[in-house]
Amino acid sequence: MTTPNLPTQAMPIDATASALAQLHDIVLPEPISAMPIAPGYWIIAAVLIILAIWLGKRLYKQHQYHAPRKIALTLLKSYDIKNDNFAAQVNSLLKRTALTYLPREHLAKLNGQAWFDWLDTRLTPGQQHKIGHLLIKRHQASGLDQAEKSQLQYLAKAWLSSKCAFSDATLTSNNTHQEA
Repeated sequence: MTTPNLPTQAMPIDATASALAQLHDIVLPEPISAMPIAPGYWIIAAVLIILAIWLGKRLYKQHQYHAPRKIALTLLKSYDIKNDNFAAQVNSLLKRTALTYLPREHLAKLNGQAWFDWLDTRLTPGQQHKIGHLLIKRHQASGLDQAEKSQLQYLAKAWLSSKCAFSDATLTSNNTHQEA
């Protein structure tokens, strides 16, 4: 069944104009503002800022803590290994570096075997008990040969490169053993 075509009514021209005159422009909603941000985002931002500040301070303190060791490493590299005073310079450098980290009253009085034992505490087990032998030999008439100087330089570099913290406990335990 077909629908009959209904005749369209012709509207008068003024009626069409009045219908158009009644239409309003499309009103768009207000743009969504980025403010105020939800409180959760403020909390996350604050936590991230606090973590960044804490991490920055920690890295700065770590850099400051290791700065004397790094300076000592550059000084060690600048020493002439062929110089007769090389072993004395290395011993002095190690002592001065240790004094920047630990109290003078405990460390300054260490000498001889107590000093060598304390130096061994920062070396790996395979490197221990070698540096003292080389440093003692600097006082002997024959002194150190080039191979021994190279070994001393290697051990001093290993000692200075060790990132383990300087321990005051090893000093006080060495002092109590000395006094007993």
